[in-house]
Amino acid sequence: MSDWFLHHHLAEMLDERLPAFKTVPQDIILAAADGDASHSRLKQRYPKAAFREYDARADYLAAALALRKQGQNLWQKLGSKLPPQYPITQLPEDQRADMLWSNLGLLAEADLPAALTRWAAALKPDGLLFFTHLGPDSLRELKAWWQRHGIAMAAPHLADMHDLGDMLPANGFYDPVVDMDTLTLHYRSAARLSADLDHLGLWPLLQLSDTARARAVLQQGFDEGVLGDITLELIYGHALKKLRLPENESVLQFYPRRADL
Repeated sequence: MSDWFLHHHLAEMLDERLPAFKTVPQDIILAAADGDASHSRLKQRYPKAAFREYDARADYLAAALALRKQGQNLWQKLGSKLPPQYPITQLPEDQRADMLWSNLGLLAEADLPAALTRWAAALKPDGLLFFTHLGPDSLRELKAWWQRHGIAMAAPHLADMHDLGDMLPANGFYDPVVDMDTLTLHYRSAARLSADLDHLGLWPLLQLSDTARARAVLQQGFDEGVLGDITLELIYGHALKKLRLPENESVLQFYPRRADL
């Protein structure tokens, strides 16, 4: 797993939103390993923050750790502490983190609303959530090509940005902002495209009616010059963690008395 170009691009785009927030997080959860694309960037912006990293994919965790060790010089190895890593099943529910950051982490989640609920449980009230995902218009060239060959593609996991925006308030967040962009990648070979789909874990998420045949006809598409440019719909989102009170309790707010009363 050596190529993390898409994760780096998404991390950069998401990072550009951070100057608008005055909060300086001290406890940051990375709810997806991404080849150190996010950690290295956030560490520069928040050098005093403590990081913890969670992922269901052991190979993703191992790749991130290897890249961090590879990038350290001797003095960094002596004085720098690498973020501890855990399976995503150990994501805490202690409402302690100031920020939860997930770069394409939803691709590895079987249940999107349940994942958002777990994220909310890890954040303190008003904690910051930042995430990226892929939308339903991703791989439209492949979908059309496979349809020509009688292969259906469902891909329900690639959620529409409006659906994600609705999920956030329903699962522990407020003030959600979700938007999208598109990125067109030019591929020179079917092998490279297939490898990237494997790397992202997309093959099973596409729910193809015949995955083996879909893989097989990729080469034909390149040979015929039909395939090459592949579009991805990129989704960016951020929100704040809701304050959840026990049943029959509510917040009381007191305001200063006006001087003219």
